[in-house]
Amino acid sequence: MAHPDIQTEIIEKLLAKPNQKADELAREIGCTRTEVNKLLYGSLKSQVKQDRNYRWHLVAKSERHAAPQAGQEDEGFADTDLALLCRYYLACLGFDDTDITTFLTSKYGDPDYIELPALPRSNIDLADSEGARKILGRKRTERGRYGLYFGYPTHLNLIKSKRSSWQGFMVEPILLFPIEQEQGTGRLTIDLSFPIVNRRPFQNFTNVEREMLMNELVQLEQELGFAGEDGMPDLDEVAMRLQAIRPEWPWKEEIDPDDFHEDRKPIGELDEAGIYNRAIVIMAEKSPFTQGLEQELRDLAHVSANKYSSTVLGRWLSGNQDDTSEASEELEPLLEVLPMNSEQRQAVSAALTQPITIITGPPGTGKSQVVTNLLVNAAWSNKKVLFASKNNKAVDVVETRVNARGSRPILLRVGAQQGYQARLAEYILALMSATTTDAEKEDFAEAKEVHERLLAEHSKLTVEAQRLIEARNRVDRLEQAAEDARSVLGQEIFSRAVSADTEGYAVELKSIGEKLDRADRSLAGPIPSLFWPLVRKGRFAELSASLRVASEAFPALNCEMPSEPREDDDIFKIRRGIENASSHLEQLVKAEEYLFELKSLQEMRSLEAISSEETNVLQRIARHSEQLWNLWLRLQPSTLSADERKKLGKYTSLLKMVMEAGEDGQLSRQAFGKYNSMLRDISHLLPCWAVTSLSARGRIPLEPSEFDIVVFDEASQCDIASAIPLLYRAKSVVIIGDPNQLSHISRLQRGQDQALLERYNLLEDFPHWAYSHQSLFSLGSTQVSGGGIVSLVDHHRSHSDIISFSNEEFYEERLRVATNYDKLRAPKRSEPGIRWIDVKGNVVRPGSGGAINSAEANAVVETLRDLVIGRRYEGTVGVVTPFRAQANAITQAVHKDEVLSTALMKQGFLSDTVHKFQGDERDVMIFSPVVSANFPLGALGFLRSNGNLFNVAITRARAQLIVVGDRASCGACEVGYLSRFARYAASIQKDFKQETDRQLEEYGPRYPNVAKPELVSDWERDFYVSAFAEGIKLIPQFNIEKYIADFVLVDGERSLVIEIDGERYHRNWSGELCRRDQIRNQRMFELGYDVMRFWVYEVRDDLTGCLQRIKAWRGNI
Repeated sequence: MAHPDIQTEIIEKLLAKPNQKADELAREIGCTRTEVNKLLYGSLKSQVKQDRNYRWHLVAKSERHAAPQAGQEDEGFADTDLALLCRYYLACLGFDDTDITTFLTSKYGDPDYIELPALPRSNIDLADSEGARKILGRKRTERGRYGLYFGYPTHLNLIKSKRSSWQGFMVEPILLFPIEQEQGTGRLTIDLSFPIVNRRPFQNFTNVEREMLMNELVQLEQELGFAGEDGMPDLDEVAMRLQAIRPEWPWKEEIDPDDFHEDRKPIGELDEAGIYNRAIVIMAEKSPFTQGLEQELRDLAHVSANKYSSTVLGRWLSGNQDDTSEASEELEPLLEVLPMNSEQRQAVSAALTQPITIITGPPGTGKSQVVTNLLVNAAWSNKKVLFASKNNKAVDVVETRVNARGSRPILLRVGAQQGYQARLAEYILALMSATTTDAEKEDFAEAKEVHERLLAEHSKLTVEAQRLIEARNRVDRLEQAAEDARSVLGQEIFSRAVSADTEGYAVELKSIGEKLDRADRSLAGPIPSLFWPLVRKGRFAELSASLRVASEAFPALNCEMPSEPREDDDIFKIRRGIENASSHLEQLVKAEEYLFELKSLQEMRSLEAISSEETNVLQRIARHSEQLWNLWLRLQPSTLSADERKKLGKYTSLLKMVMEAGEDGQLSRQAFGKYNSMLRDISHLLPCWAVTSLSARGRIPLEPSEFDIVVFDEASQCDIASAIPLLYRAKSVVIIGDPNQLSHISRLQRGQDQALLERYNLLEDFPHWAYSHQSLFSLGSTQVSGGGIVSLVDHHRSHSDIISFSNEEFYEERLRVATNYDKLRAPKRSEPGIRWIDVKGNVVRPGSGGAINSAEANAVVETLRDLVIGRRYEGTVGVVTPFRAQANAITQAVHKDEVLSTALMKQGFLSDTVHKFQGDERDVMIFSPVVSANFPLGALGFLRSNGNLFNVAITRARAQLIVVGDRASCGACEVGYLSRFARYAASIQKDFKQETDRQLEEYGPRYPNVAKPELVSDWERDFYVSAFAEGIKLIPQFNIEKYIADFVLVDGERSLVIEIDGERYHRNWSGELCRRDQIRNQRMFELGYDVMRFWVYEVRDDLTGCLQRIKAWRGNI
C-alpha cells in the first residue's frame, strides 16, 4: 500500500500546478510512477480526472458525487440511426456476453462484489444500496470494460494455479440480471424481466465446449420456462426449479429465496466449493473478445450521418440500394487462378461491380474458389478488399489458398499474433527490394493478349452452346406444331416433306382456285350469268387444264384429285377438294419447316463436342491465369513512387518496434500513435487484408470507405453487431453463406430483444436488424434485389447418394452433382455412398444434459474397428452426433482401445458435434443419431428445431456416410427430416441390391426390367428394340458413378454412352439443363467414355440415321 503522505502530496501538487502527468508528479514527490498511478487510479480516482493527453487535475467537489443528469448517458452521441443501432447492439452484447466471475477475496482491497441481505423483489430494491453504489463508483471510471449485475444463487469455484501453489475461490453467480443507472435520478435499477444464465459455471457443470454451449443453454432455458406462453416466471420460482431439474449440480445450500438468515457465515468466509443460497451484486470485466467491438460501436455512435453516408453501411441505413456507379465501371477480363463455372464467374463479376452481392454457397459448391478468385481479381483491378470471418480457421484457410497462387503473398492476415506482423514486415520488405525488368514487362503484355484470346474462345463456345439450345427449342416447337401433319399426311409423305415442292404446290392450288371461281356460276356477274351456257364450256376447260397441271400435287398432299367438271354441281365438289388440299399443304409446310430445322440441328456441332472443347479451354485459361497473375505480381514494385517507398520504409521500422515491444513491452504513445497513423497512409499499397470480425480494432483504421469491398465468409453465423464496423469501412459488400447450415445463435431472449428495440426506438423502422434472430446473411438478403443474389450450385465434395438427400430436403433440387468419384477415397468402390448399420439401444439423459445411447456408441466403435483395423482403410475418418454427451462417450470408448486409437490418430479422427466440423470434411463420416427407446422429449425438441445441423452433419462426408443407429426409431420419430432420411437410406440400399442382381443379366430383343422403370421413356424402349434388330446390343440404364446412362455400348476396350432426350421431350431446354449435361459429359470423357446424344426428334424421324451413326462409331461401315 502506498504511503499516505504520497497521497497528500499528490493532491497538493495538483492543487498548485494542475495538468501534470504521473511521471512528472513522481519526480517532484520523489517516488516511482507506479506508486503514483496506483493512487490516481485507486483511492484518489474520485478526486482526480485525466484528459486525453494523460494529464491529471483535481475534480471540483461539486462534481465528485453528483448523480448523472438527464441525458448524461447519451452525452456526445450523434442524432443518427447508426447511433441508435450501435447503442442497441451494445446493450445486446451486455446480455449475450455473460461469462461472469471474480475473486472471492482480494488482497488489494474490497472484492468486486457485495453480498445482499435479502433477495430483491422489485427493480428498485437496490436504489439506495450503498454497497452497490460503491461498486458503481469503481465501474464508472472504466465503464466500457465492466458490467454490473445482480446474481443469484451463487457458485464458489475452487481453482488452482498451474504455475504456482496458489489456489483460491472464484465467485460465479448462476443467474444474472443487469443493473443500470436510471437517467435523471441516478437511481440503480435491476432488469428482472429476463434472467441470464452465467456461462462460466454452466460450462463447468455441463463440461461442453464453446461450440455446443449455446445449444445446451437454450435447452436449459426452455426447461426453465423462459420462452413460455404465460410470460417469464418469478425469480424465486426459477431458482427453486433450477435446483429441482439439475439435482446433480454441486448444491451446498437449499435454495430458499425467503430464508436469508443473519447468523449464517458471510460468503467471503466460506471455504467449500459449491452452489449457495446467496444473492450478490457483482462487477465483472467484459469478455476481451468483444471489448474492441464495443469500443468501435461507441465510436460509431458519435459519427455524423454525412461521414458514413457513402459507405455500404450508410446505404443500408438510408435504404438507398440504387447506387450503381460501381456497376458502370469497365471490368478487366477475369483471371481464373482456380477454374470457375458460370455461377462462380457471375459471383466474382458481381462482387467487383455491385454495391452488394449475396452469394449462397451450399456444401461443396466451391465457395473457397470464389473467394480466392475474387481477392486475386480485386487486386488485379486495383481494388482494396477486406476479407472477414468470425472463424479463425476460415481466415487462415483463405490466407493460405490465396497466397499459394502467386510468387509472393498478396493477402495480409492481421491479428493479435506476432506471426501476422512478421509476415506483414516480410511482405513490405520483399515489395521494396524487388525489381522489374523490361523482359518481364514484355512477357506480361504478351501474356495478357493470350489471356484475352482464351477468354474470347470460351465466350465463343458459350454462344455456340446457347445457339444449340435455341435450335433445339425451335425444333421442339415446330415438331409440336407439325404433330397433326403426321396423321394427315401419313408417315411416308411426312418424312419426305423437306424435299417437297411446297411453293409449286401452292402456286398450282392458287391457280386452280382462280379458275374455280371463274367456273362457279354463283360467283359470275350479271352479264356472264346471262350468257353462261356460252361461256361455261371454255371456263370448265380452263379449270380442267389447271387440275391436270396439279396432278402430282394431290398425291403429294395425300389428297384425292377431284374429277374434271362436267356439270355446275361438280364445282362444289371440286371446291371442297381444293380446300382439303390447301389444308394438307399447310400441314406439309409445317412438316417441311420442322424437318428443315431438325436437319440444321443435326448439322450443328454436338453438345458433347462443345463440352469437350470447353474443358480444354478452361484448363488452358486456369494455367495461363496463374502465369499472368505471377507476372503481374512481379510488376508491382515498379508501380511504387519514391514517396510511397519512403512511407513503406518508415512503416516497416515502426512495425519492427511494435514487434520487439510485444504485448508486455514498452512502446511510447508517440511511437504507437505514429504506427497507427502511418497504417492509414500506406494501407492503399496493400490491396488484400484478412481479419476475424472481432479483431479489427487497432489493426485496421476505422475510417469510412477505407476499402472498396468487404467480404464476409460464413455470414450465416455472423451476428450483425460485429459486422457494423466492417461495413462502415467499405464501399461495397460481398456476403457469402448458406442459411441451411449453422446459424447465428444468441442467448438474448426474443422478449428481451424486442424490449431493447423499443427502448432505442428501432422497432418500427429496423425490426429486421434484430440482434437475436437475424444473421448478417439474413439482413443482407433484405438489402438486395433478386439479381444481386448468386447461388453456387455445382457440388464437388460428396458421393451422389450423400448429397442427393440434402439437395432434395434443403436445396429444392437446385444443386448439380459434379463430384469426381476418382478423388473419393471410398472403403470399397462397389458400395453405395450411404450405409446404415441397424442398432437397437436405450437412451438416457446424463446430468450434464443432452442424450447418450451406449449401445449405439459401442456399435460405432465396432464399426470403426472393422473399417480401420479389419478392412485397413486409410482415408480420413470422423464421427458426428447431435449430442455432446454421445460424442464424449464415443471418444472415451475409442481411447480405451489402444490399437484402434493409435490407428485413428493417423487418420484425422475426431468424434464431436456438428459445430466442430463446420467447414471441415472427412472421407468417411459415421453419424450417430442417438434416437432410440426412451429418447428424452427435450432432446427431441432440439432435433426438431435444428434441421440445419443435420444438413451440416451428413454433408461432411465425401466418399461414404455410415449411419449407426436405430433405423425403425429414426423412421418413426417426429423429426421430419430424420424420418425421411431413414426412408431415403433404405431406398439407396434397395436400389444398390437390385442393380447388383442384374449386373450379369443377358439382354434379349425386348427392353429388359430395370431398377428405375419410371425413368424410361417409350422412345428409349423403341430405340433399344430397333438397335437389337440391327445387331447393336445395348446395356440399358447403366450406372456410371452418380449418373444413370440411358444406354452403354461396349466395343472391345471402348465404351459409348448413348443418351436419348426423352425426359425433356416437349419441354423447353434451358441453360441450366445444358449446364447439367455439360458437367455429365465432362465426367464421361474423364472416365474414358465416348458420348452420343440423340434428340427424340431424331429417334422418331431419323431412326435409321441414328443407328448408322452408332454403326459408324463401332466401325461396321
